[in-house]
Amino acid sequence: MTLVVSPLISLAKDQAEHLREAGQPTVVLNSTRTKKQIESARSKIAAGKVKFVLTTPERLQKTDICELLAGVGVGLMVVDEAHCVSQWGHDFRPDYLCLPSIRERLGNPPLAALTATASERTLDEVRCSLRMNDPTIVRTGIDRPNLRIEVVRCYSAEDKLKQLHRALEIEGMLERTEPAIVYCGTTKTADQLAKSFGGLCYHGKMRKADRAATQEEFMNGRPSVMFATNAFGLGIDKHDLRQVIHVELPGSLESYYQEMGRAGRDGKRSRCTLLYDPSDVDLRKMFAGGMMAASKIMTAHHTLVRGVHELGEDGEVALSKLAPISPLGRVTLKNCFQLLSSRGIVAPAGRGRWRLIADELEHRVADRLEEATRVRSEDRQVALREMVEFAESSKCRWELLREHFGVSETASSDCLCDQCGAAVVASA
Repeated sequence: MTLVVSPLISLAKDQAEHLREAGQPTVVLNSTRTKKQIESARSKIAAGKVKFVLTTPERLQKTDICELLAGVGVGLMVVDEAHCVSQWGHDFRPDYLCLPSIRERLGNPPLAALTATASERTLDEVRCSLRMNDPTIVRTGIDRPNLRIEVVRCYSAEDKLKQLHRALEIEGMLERTEPAIVYCGTTKTADQLAKSFGGLCYHGKMRKADRAATQEEFMNGRPSVMFATNAFGLGIDKHDLRQVIHVELPGSLESYYQEMGRAGRDGKRSRCTLLYDPSDVDLRKMFAGGMMAASKIMTAHHTLVRGVHELGEDGEVALSKLAPISPLGRVTLKNCFQLLSSRGIVAPAGRGRWRLIADELEHRVADRLEEATRVRSEDRQVALREMVEFAESSKCRWELLREHFGVSETASSDCLCDQCGAAVVASA
């Protein structure tokens, strides 16, 4: 039996459908399943009638499913979107930090970690975080010959708005006959542009039901433009997406490649446009953040200890209950807990709740975590500089990406990037 760990419920749903279509008995275990569905799936697993089990790190932590799977026997553990374990990366998921201990409980089955966006730096952290000893690295290449990458230099907010309007026009009209995504650096920008251009909007501050409705309309409705933050990310697989536009500088080349790579998955020519204003760097420097002081990490741990004893249930407590009793803000508390979870001192319990594992926190551990945040901040600054160099370079865009990801591929003779000068015909 193969266990597939996936970060998103929607992604697991699509993968399960494809596996079943291929004749592979598959079950999904996540928060969308009813109690009856979970019991049915468990019975099938116990009876040996399942080839693939798709679930989330949270589900593996909170239930006794590990014991059930270990009893049946897991022949292969697959970690999908493995770059989510990278704490400096663009899609970091703290739940992924529990996977090494889960693997041990399963009897240490062979492990496959999959990702489409990993530089050598990210690969090193994946290897370390998942405790992979001398793994075999398989690369499939990154070139997408059907994508035209272009960087448009902007000199003011007004100029950028004009360039965005021009980029979204099809034969002089904004009426969409093909879908597009416009990635924005903040929720405020996404809201404003969606209202101004009459498009759809998606970001993490929207209600869950509204996000689901917007995603459904974009994926299955009439062609439209989605103005979104990077919350509209993993699991989005719309094959006929003709255009991806970034109105602000992404934080890293990994993030940029992941997002622009959603265009043209049907193999048809598509356009990827970065609207680059050097002043965008200031916004990204703010997001890059700084280090977390050891004193704050100690305070966050003390808050969780107190909260579990006074307000918690079964060793868990909601973050919303901790904020009022802590001198730290809610965001700082969450960031500290993510750091502590990487050392097995606390663990995410799902739905905004945290579990206390160790009552004591040594000062030397907090000091090491502080140093880790300093290194992470420096890594993000490096990633930002790489992104700026990409935007300002006169070299082939695909060659720059190949160099960054450490991939050796033969350059296409008809490269569509703006530096190589090949023309692209947009299909309306």
